[in-house]
Amino acid sequence: MITWMKIGKAVSAEGSTIIYAGLNTNLYIESRKRHVPHANGIGTWDHTVYVVLKGEKELVTKNSLRDAKEYAEEVK
Repeated sequence: MITWMKIGKAVSAEGSTIIYAGLNTNLYIESRKRHVPHANGIGTWDHTVYVVLKGEKELVTKNSLRDAKEYAEEVK
C-alpha cells in the first residue's frame, strides 16, 4: 500500500492544485480544482479531477481521490 504525503499547493484565479507524492515511488496525484462559470453567466461552480502521474507523465484522470489512489496501486 502506498503512503501519500501532501507536498505542495498552488492557488490561482482559475482554481487550485494540490500535489500528493507516493512515498518511495515516482508516483504523484494532482488534485486540480477549477472554477467553471454557470450557464447564466452569474458566478461559478468548482470541478475537481485527480490526475495520476508517473514522474512527469500523466497516466490517467479520475473523478475521485479514492479512484486515483486505487489506480496508482495497480501501476506501482
